[in-house]
Amino acid sequence: MQIRTATEKDIPGIIELLRLSLGESLIPKSEKFWRWKHIDNPFGASMVLLAEQDGQLIGLRAFMNWQWQLQGKIYRAVRAVDTATHPDHQGKGIFKKLTLQGLDEVKSLGVSFVYNTPNQKSKPGYLKMGWKEQGRMPLKFNINPFGYKGKMPVETTNWSDLRLADDFFHIQNQGMHTQYSQAYLTWRYAENPIFNYHYLTDNSSYFLAYRYKEHSFGAELRITDLLINKKNFGRVQKKQLGKALNSRSKKVALISVSGNNYKIMQNYYPFFSIFPIVNKGPIVTFRNIQLESEAFDQLIMPEQWAYSLGDLELF
Repeated sequence: MQIRTATEKDIPGIIELLRLSLGESLIPKSEKFWRWKHIDNPFGASMVLLAEQDGQLIGLRAFMNWQWQLQGKIYRAVRAVDTATHPDHQGKGIFKKLTLQGLDEVKSLGVSFVYNTPNQKSKPGYLKMGWKEQGRMPLKFNINPFGYKGKMPVETTNWSDLRLADDFFHIQNQGMHTQYSQAYLTWRYAENPIFNYHYLTDNSSYFLAYRYKEHSFGAELRITDLLINKKNFGRVQKKQLGKALNSRSKKVALISVSGNNYKIMQNYYPFFSIFPIVNKGPIVTFRNIQLESEAFDQLIMPEQWAYSLGDLELF
């Protein structure tokens, strides 16, 4: 078995392997989606390793580039995401070999840490390879009984109209958060090929991204990001945001926001219920690459993070 770095010429074979290994699901197995996720990413193209045997592609492992910011310091990281093993070659340790080699290679690229959101089945394997579990992503929600069994809202959003002020991305949020930029928001939301996202903004003090999800009990409005420019955000702006969000929440049975972003930014949210914050979101895990052990242990403490659903949503 040989392990090598993937190139764009490998994409058709990668898509075929993903389909063979995982089948079709909500997340499409297509070249369009792969290119958006692993090539067009404004933080840089993913590092993708392939395993081959006798000229056949039998395994892959992708590490998606990301940049986090804490108190003005930028941390380069990768998210361990797509992985697949050919059905005829499972049980041979291919996943582990690809993952461990990937960790060695991203270290040479200046990556500080790896993170991901494994499921209960895959988590033990990650923990054996040195990952540390931070816990489950917090969830806050509102229930609207008048939206029970209601129809899925239909909205049209023109993302080309988004023009956030120049100083919007120089705000110092408390806690570790994605290094936001106009390019990031465009890629993450406007160009997303699988979900339709919408936003609320006045272009100077707040930006809120959301999408709808259909359930058997009705529709859910999921808030994926809230950015606040505290310099310009006051009572008038909070009222304006609240009015716009409230009009949309009346059409759904559930409104939710996930992530530590809510815990840190809750004073800026226009409204939410008395329901407590519950830890029902995805499991969040981290693997140190080249930080000092003490610094890494301090860094991954939950209270250090202000991640949102937009950062860790499964896509």
